[in-house]
Amino acid sequence: MKSQTQRALLIGFVSSIAACGLVGVYCLLVGAFGSLHAKVLGTTAVVASASILGLASAVPWERRRWHPVGPLGMFSVTVGLVLVLVAIWAEIWLRNQGWSDRFLRIMGTACVAGVAFPHVGLMSLARLRRHYEWVRVGTLVVIAVLAIQISITIWVELNGDAWFRLVGVVAIAVACGTIALPILHRISAIRTREAVRTVELFLTATCPRCESTQRLPVGRSRCVKCGLRFLIEIEEETCGTCGYPLYKLTSAVCPECGTSIVGSRDSPSDGPSIQRGQSTSAPRSTKGPRA
Repeated sequence: MKSQTQRALLIGFVSSIAACGLVGVYCLLVGAFGSLHAKVLGTTAVVASASILGLASAVPWERRRWHPVGPLGMFSVTVGLVLVLVAIWAEIWLRNQGWSDRFLRIMGTACVAGVAFPHVGLMSLARLRRHYEWVRVGTLVVIAVLAIQISITIWVELNGDAWFRLVGVVAIAVACGTIALPILHRISAIRTREAVRTVELFLTATCPRCESTQRLPVGRSRCVKCGLRFLIEIEEETCGTCGYPLYKLTSAVCPECGTSIVGSRDSPSDGPSIQRGQSTSAPRSTKGPRA
C-alpha cells in the first residue's frame, strides 16, 4: 500500500479482526458471555467493516476516479461508523430519550450510503472496452435503485411481499453486474495487449565481466563467452489512464479512453523503457554460469 490512508485503513481492519478473535477465544475459554463482551465484539466487527469500506473509497479517491464518489464514500462510512457505535454503547440512553426508533432509521440510511458509495467507487476502477461500458452503466443504475429501495423500506412501513420481491430482483442484478465487471476488465486487458504486436527486439550489449560485445535478445540470455546471465526487460509506453499501448500511435489522445497522451510522452521515464519502439536496457544479474 503506497498511500498512508490505505495503510492505516488496512491496519485498522487487521487489528479489529484480531481483537474480535481474541475476545471470542476469551469468551470460549472463560465460559462467560455478557453484554460487555457482545458490545466489544460488535465494535470490532463494525470497525473492521468500516475499514474495508473506507479502503474501497480511498482507492478511487486517490486515483481521482469519478470525483467526488470517493470523498462521499469516506464521509458516509465515517458517519455510519459513528452512528452504529453510538447505537451499540448508548442504546439504553437512546431508549430513555425516546430517540431509539428514529435514530435506528437514520443509522440504517447512513449505512446504506456507506455501502453504496464505496461500491460505486470500485466500479470506477474497471478498465473496459467501449462496447462493455453498458454493463457498468447498468450496474451503477441498479446499485442506485437498490439503495433507494432499501432506504424506502427503512422509513416506510410496507405490507405485502411484492415490494420485497422487487428488491430481491434488483439485488440479484447488482450481484450479477458486480461479478461481471472484473471479468470484463480482465478480458479487456487481454484483448488490448493482443491488439498490438511489437517487433522482436535484440540489443547489442557489452558483457561487464569479459567485455565481450554481442547481440542479446530481450528476456533471459547468457554471455556467449563467459556464461554471465542477463535479464533484459522492456517497459512499453502505455496510456497512464487505461493502459492502452501507444506503440506506433500518431494521435494526441488515447483511442481507448480519450486521455491526452502528449504530456506523458514528453516526461522522462524512471527506468528502462521503450518509447515508440526504442529501448534501453542493462544486465541485471551478476551470477556466473551454472555448474
